[in-house]
Amino acid sequence: MISRMKSAFIFLLILTSFAGSVAWAEFRYPMQAQKVAENVYAIITPTRDFPSPDNGGWNSNSAFVVTRDGVLLFDTGSSTAIGRALRQTIASVTDKPVRWIINSHEHGDHWLGNAAFSDVRPAIYASQAVAELIRHGGSRWVGMFNEMTAGLTGDSAVVTPDQTIDAATDLDLGGMRMQMMLSGGSHSPGDLMLWLPDSRVLIAGDVVYSDRMPSTGAGKLKQWIETLEDLLALGPEVVVPGHGVITNAAGLERLHGLLTALWQAVEDGIDAGRSDYEMYPDVVEALAEYKSDFPGLEEKLRRDLSHVFLQVEAAAFQ
Repeated sequence: MISRMKSAFIFLLILTSFAGSVAWAEFRYPMQAQKVAENVYAIITPTRDFPSPDNGGWNSNSAFVVTRDGVLLFDTGSSTAIGRALRQTIASVTDKPVRWIINSHEHGDHWLGNAAFSDVRPAIYASQAVAELIRHGGSRWVGMFNEMTAGLTGDSAVVTPDQTIDAATDLDLGGMRMQMMLSGGSHSPGDLMLWLPDSRVLIAGDVVYSDRMPSTGAGKLKQWIETLEDLLALGPEVVVPGHGVITNAAGLERLHGLLTALWQAVEDGIDAGRSDYEMYPDVVEALAEYKSDFPGLEEKLRRDLSHVFLQVEAAAFQ
């Protein structure tokens, strides 16, 4: 009896593993290239959740620019499988190869798809900080997303950026003017953004969230507020966020208002002598007008408020 039970258990493990492999191979990502300007396209995920079995790990946006000499891809998704799906989506628009990739920041949902392009050997740009974080911590993201998606993201190879940007840099790629910009660590260390001055399109990565509460637990909130002011000064007509629907300058203004109100609410709580835990209900109330525009606000505040608290407290002593 014990022997038969052991055999059945082993068979069940094999069957479960096989089913997971089939699901990974057959998962269909509902990707479409949305034209936002001449030769500029966004690929917007419909999900607003973290990577999961339901979304196959695809929870972040990407964008691409078709130039005379090839394609520049901004962010490659959470896995090799998602990178391959992005590649197929790009191929529905152009037969030109992906020659350049930008990894906006170190969070794995924005760069783990790099490996899907290894055969064409594109130049991969990131800030020095992001390149180092990917090099030393990339495998952690592979394991985390594989666990969160029940194996759907697979064991993606860690492909590290090979071109580093540490200051605002003007480039001419394939005859198109572009500017890579740093956010000063607004959302996370080493964030990169892409500005296309001729079409007035800003591809912002996670420096911009349009319809989801941003994660503020790894960034610099005061810097973020100032960065949004700089972005507004550019006069963008289209903004492709890292998460959420395509927006514009009004979306930047709304996010700026949210983050400014968050800073002020925490500052008021500190002035009243409250701890981060004690001020949480008051901060939520102070941001009530933003709840409908930024779903997940209360959950993200519960997670990130202590990080913001420390920044506001430190600023009071400068």
